[in-house]
Amino acid sequence: MHGHLKCNSGGNLRKVVICSGGTGGHMFPACALFQAMQKKKYNVTVLTDTRGSIFCDDISKKVIIKTIRLTDGWKTISSFLSVFPKIIKFFLEKRPDIIIGFGGIFTIMPLIIAKILGVKVAVYEQNSVAGKANKFIAKFADVKLSSFDLGKGWKEVRSPVRKEFLQSQPYKCEGKIRILVIGGSQGAASFYKIIPKALKFLSESERQNLEIVQQVSYGNLEELSLTYNKLQVKADLRRFLHNIAEIMNNSELIICRSGASTLSELAATGRPAILIPYPKSADNHQLSNALYYENKKAAWVLEENGEISENLGKIIREVLLDRKLLKNAAFHMKNLATSQTVENFIELIETV
Repeated sequence: MHGHLKCNSGGNLRKVVICSGGTGGHMFPACALFQAMQKKKYNVTVLTDTRGSIFCDDISKKVIIKTIRLTDGWKTISSFLSVFPKIIKFFLEKRPDIIIGFGGIFTIMPLIIAKILGVKVAVYEQNSVAGKANKFIAKFADVKLSSFDLGKGWKEVRSPVRKEFLQSQPYKCEGKIRILVIGGSQGAASFYKIIPKALKFLSESERQNLEIVQQVSYGNLEELSLTYNKLQVKADLRRFLHNIAEIMNNSELIICRSGASTLSELAATGRPAILIPYPKSADNHQLSNALYYENKKAAWVLEENGEISENLGKIIREVLLDRKLLKNAAFHMKNLATSQTVENFIELIETV
């Protein structure tokens, strides 16, 4: 079976599978790499589960396999076994040179099967603490890549970002400060309460120098709108932000969680941020991610506790009084990006 799956003649890497679990944090950089590799004429396919399919509507070459459910022992085993024939069939039909895993429980079986069939295996970790699936895959991967310096044979390379984030505009901080609030599914409930409460610590004149654009996927949108009206803050509230890159480019400050893909997008656009790590992230990796960016002077970090709204209000007041704080943070944030990310990524994959 190994003989059927050898690399193309000349050793050039051309047939690639990008495999990702079904969360946005895994899928966004996977989709970004797909876009870039397809543009460079690679024969590239995305392999994901039904959860991941919602993030790749605009991807032409993809294979969707049902989500693996982690429940009790036998049901989990049964779930893995149910997708086994489809994954085997996929590899025998595609015969790729390499598979690149972006994390998530779904990726474990395809990457194991790929290794057995003689396909080269690469694993990519976005966070400062490797996830469980990637830790396991790393034991037999041919190349291990990560956004952060993880040591132990991991090679550091920035996370690929979607092409729309690469069209960044110069940072200006004139007039009102537009604050973009994005939390995703794991931040919406908290931010729904935290942000308006923080603004109550500001004076009326300070609040009038702000504009809020907020993703509100939790709670009553009309009720939140009334709250901002009472605070005399202009607010644009939406259930989903379809043009997130454009909105980020037109914002002076971002309030968000500190998942790796979000941080890479901030760096690509060069926008300063107040990072509120998701407190229940595995191994508290979001706090570790956020502190890295704070140490680089690109962001402020606030942990979610009883004083967060007051502390958030203090930071907003500080940047209102001294806009240089925002401009300096924007400069340092942009320095964390690299225009060569995809080229570096592909170069490291080519080494195997």
